[in-house]
Amino acid sequence: MKRLVARVLGSFFFFILVGSSPLMAVENGGYANSAFLVSTQWLEDNLDRPDIRILDRQDIFPKDDFYGKAHIPGSIRMPTSAIKGMRGDVQEMLVLKDLIKFLEESGVSSKHHIILVGRSQRLPATTRVFWALEILGHKNISVLDGGIDKWRVEKRTETTEVPNFPATTYEVQSLQRGLMMTGEELSGYIGFQDRFNLMVVDSRRLEEFAGKEMSRSSEKLGHIPGSVNLMFMALLTGKEYKEFKPADEIRAIFQAKGLTPDKHLVFTCVSGCFGTVDYFAARLLGYRNVSVYDGGWIEWSRRNYPVEPEVTAQPPASEPAAKQQPLKPPIRVFQDEGC
Repeated sequence: MKRLVARVLGSFFFFILVGSSPLMAVENGGYANSAFLVSTQWLEDNLDRPDIRILDRQDIFPKDDFYGKAHIPGSIRMPTSAIKGMRGDVQEMLVLKDLIKFLEESGVSSKHHIILVGRSQRLPATTRVFWALEILGHKNISVLDGGIDKWRVEKRTETTEVPNFPATTYEVQSLQRGLMMTGEELSGYIGFQDRFNLMVVDSRRLEEFAGKEMSRSSEKLGHIPGSVNLMFMALLTGKEYKEFKPADEIRAIFQAKGLTPDKHLVFTCVSGCFGTVDYFAARLLGYRNVSVYDGGWIEWSRRNYPVEPEVTAQPPASEPAAKQQPLKPPIRVFQDEGC
């Protein structure tokens, strides 16, 4: 009888542990690090857990007030200033002390399981926080797959009530400095990427990468020599909201670009936002040797760093210049400013 009771109790506690674990949060994704994504159902089922803190990244600019109109119960508004500031003479860089100050004032400690929530059209604003928290060595971080958009499509509970958590101390357990690369460091690898087994992944729009359109706040056209282009939207699926594609699809996209786990992958873009979506996808797949250059093209184009413009083919001599079709401006579905 005692053995039977012990077995029943053991099964009960196992069920509780598994049911509350983010490891089972996303269905059929096949990710090596599935805990990095949680589903809307998982979050709704775990809203009342005291060890969870939800950071809301709906508001990108100071004038935005999407959070004030409605947000997931218990979530904390996280402004862009917490993850973007002035470092040296370049704006929009990660300043870790600003991030830590925000976390402490908001009642978020290194022991909390942080859930990141944002809008689908501003997904880079969410994954940038994930990257920043990984630099701090934070152990439990997840992104809400589908974001606030999926939550609303499914008509789940929202509120305008602002939570008030007591301030705390954020203890950095293990600073992961290798996840951040500077322009000076990266410039030292140029021309020798193969020898260092390093690849630079540029997540800007193709027109910008190809040197046909100037990136915002930049001073040159082109891209970092030897880099490959991977616009992060290729990793997402869905119309009403964006979710990450299954692991096998993301892996195929990476492999087609030569982005294999044995290489050191450096993700970048205009200002360290778009690139963090690619970074997050790599981490989902279990990649470890990854970093982000958040100075991005804004910093790179202002320095005396090498630039590689695309060599475009000339039209046939028999084709009048007047018949050449002008390049259409890209549709700005995703904006990188402020994220």
